[in-house]
Formats: sequence, C-alpha cells, structure tokens
Amino acid sequence: MKRHIDLTEGSLGRHILRMTPPMIMGFFAMMVFNLTDAWFVSRLGTAPLAAIGFTFPLVMIFYSIGLGLGVGTSSCVSRTIGQKNPERVKHLTTYSLLLTLLAMGVMSVFGQIFAPSLLRLMGAGGDTLGPALIYMRIWFCFVPFAVLPMVGNNAIRSTGDTLRPGLVMAAGALLNVVLDPLFIFGLGKFPAMGVAGAAIATGISRVVTLALSIWLLHFRYRMLAWTRPVKSELLAAWKSILFVAAPAAATNLLLPLTGGVILHFIARFGVAAVAATTAGQRIEGFAYMVPMAMGTGLIPIIGQNWGAGRLDRVHKAWVLTNWYGIIYALFCFIVALFVAPVVAEWFSHDPEVIRFITLYLRIILAGAVLQHSSVHTGFAFNAIELPWHSSALMAIRLAVLVMPLAWIGSKLAGVTGIFAGMAAGQMLSGILALFWFSRILKKKRAS
Repeated sequence: MKRHIDLTEGSLGRHILRMTPPMIMGFFAMMVFNLTDAWFVSRLGTAPLAAIGFTFPLVMIFYSIGLGLGVGTSSCVSRTIGQKNPERVKHLTTYSLLLTLLAMGVMSVFGQIFAPSLLRLMGAGGDTLGPALIYMRIWFCFVPFAVLPMVGNNAIRSTGDTLRPGLVMAAGALLNVVLDPLFIFGLGKFPAMGVAGAAIATGISRVVTLALSIWLLHFRYRMLAWTRPVKSELLAAWKSILFVAAPAAATNLLLPLTGGVILHFIARFGVAAVAATTAGQRIEGFAYMVPMAMGTGLIPIIGQNWGAGRLDRVHKAWVLTNWYGIIYALFCFIVALFVAPVVAEWFSHDPEVIRFITLYLRIILAGAVLQHSSVHTGFAFNAIELPWHSSALMAIRLAVLVMPLAWIGSKLAGVTGIFAGMAAGQMLSGILALFWFSRILKKKRAS
C-alpha cells in the first residue's frame, strides 16, 4: 500500500481539524443526494412524492447496514495500517468489498421479492403503491452500487485521507442533481420517466461513485488484491469485519425507531407540535454535521494509534475530539438562543409551530453539549474493536435514557417536557461515556 498518512505521528489536533471539513462535505453530499429525488419528484404531484416517502425507510435499512460495514472496514483497516502490515490491508479492503457485494446482492433479491408486502405494511396503497413499487424495483437493482462506495470510501479514510472520499460523494450528488430532471421530466432525446427516472438517475450516479472509489483504491492507494482469495484468510477477514460491523449496523437501526417513538409521544399534543419537531430535527441534522464528521474521522486516528500501541495518542485524540464537540455545541446553543425564532420562520408562518421549533432548538441544542461526547465515544469503541461497548452505549442512550425521560417529561410538562427529557437523556449518556471510556483505557494501560 502507498501514500497513506501516518496518524501515529504529528499533531493530533491538526489531524482532527484537517480531516473534519472533507467529512462535512461528504455528509452534506449525502443529504443532497437524499433530498434531490424528493424535491424533483414533488413537481410530479402529491401522490408520487408520498410514494417516494414510503420508500425511504427501506432505503435507510440498506444504508444502515452499509454504514455498519463501513465502520467495520474502517476499524479493521486503520488498525492494520497502524501495525504496518500493507499486505493484510490489501486483503482486508478487498474482502470487505466482496462481503458487501455478497450481502447486498442477496438482500436486493429478497427486496425484489418482498417489496410489495413491505410497502403495503408501511401504508402504501391506492395511488402511492404503484409508483413506490416502480422506484424500489429499479433501486434494488442498483443496491450493490449504492453501498459498495460507502465501504470503499471508509477504507480510504482509514489512510487518513478524508478529502478524496468527500469529493467522490460530492461528485455523485452533483451528477444526481443533473440527471434527475433529465430522466424524470425528459429533455430532447431523454424520455420523461417520472418516478422511474428518479431511481435510474440515482442508480447511474451510484455506479459512477463506485467507479471513482475503486479507481482511488487501486491506482492511488494500492489497497486492492486481485489474486484469488484464500478461503481461510477470507473467512478470518469477514469475521473481523463483521465483529464490528454487525452491532454497528444493528444499533444504527435504533435511531429511526427512537425517532418514531418520540414522534408518537409528541403527536398527542397536536399537528403543530409534530410539524415543529419534524422541522427542528432537520435543522438539528445540519447542525450536527460537524461533530458527526469529527466522530467519523476519529475512527482512523484512534485505529492507527491503537494498532501501533500508542495508547497515549488514543487518549489524547479522544479528549481533543470531545473538547471540540463541547465547544462547538456551546456555540450552536448560544446561536440558537438568538436566531432560533428567525430560523423557525423559514419553515412555517404558524405562530404555534414557530414557538415549538424555537423551543425545540434551544432545549435540544443545550443537551447536545454532552451528547457529542457519547457519539464520539461510540466511534472510539468501534475503533479499538469494542463494538458491543459502542452498541450498549447507544442502546442505553436511546432506550434507557432518552425515550423514558421523554415519556416522563410528556406527563409532567407536555411538549416542553418531552424536549427536556430528550436533552437530559443525551447529557446523561455523555457523562456515562466519559467515565466508561476513561476506565477502559486505564485498564488497558495497567495490563
């Protein structure tokens, strides 16, 4: 393997700050990718837009699994880079892509078979079932091309390079923006294909994204092995990757489940509260891109140093990232105190909705001061091959703290209580994470 950045040397603060902006670009590209289809399809009418809405949970299941495989790949590859074992890096990267291809191929076949039943289960019917089914039939054909770049880009990030994966994702998002109107509405020799055109445009964009990712892995980083796999090595690599990937993918699915339960609590207090929460979550998502980018970049930094036995740098990288997250969260909270009502007016002219959005942003962003410590620690646990600790931390955060405290808050103070319960749960999980990871490192140093 050639041209990787040695994250076991140099300023950790510089490494973190250098790797974060390209990761933000990558997260933003993902958001653009998800929003583009919905925005163009909305021009076809309410029924097609609703149909696209029914496909979103299915798409997110596949992406959650892809994110898990990406985390598993990044963890294994970065630790192996730290161990200075280039041949094993090649095999791990190649075998992770083969595992992804196999898993997504099987799942896409099952998706084709069960798509009608799954869409009906989610409520699609009448004018929405047909367009939703058309979209998913085409999308399932492109599933491997959609998920493989996620895994390949995580392997590249393990080298310390977050810029090129970000550029690859941005290129795919830009291509989708160009192709969507051509295939959905038609232009010149391009026939208007409606919802089917949206799926085809997304599929083509993903194919191009995969080609760019493979090109980088092969020509720039020499991270692919083109020899016939040895069965024992293949199975050992898959076991290592899945050890981290499986719990990461499973816990990723907790996020939409928790969101659904919280929304159920809020729905008791009227449409305005639901609309405000939906808008608030979208705004919150943009605010959280920075700490999420830092956390994702933390995996290769900690992974390489863990593999090299540099526990001092593992601890320092984790501490620095937490401090950056706390400072950023305080900044967002202070900004929200002043501008939350103005931002709320971008989403609604209803005074009640504006009031609830303002309340949501101020309370939830206050809880984020320590929430990011919990998220960053989850990434750190995955980086040092303790995936079940990461899963347990997320399960405690969401199922033991956030949901119960939100329910208690709903009984005590209505919508305000729900928001306060959510924020309190996030802060408590951050405190738990700080003590837990410190204890783990202390034990490792003593052994």
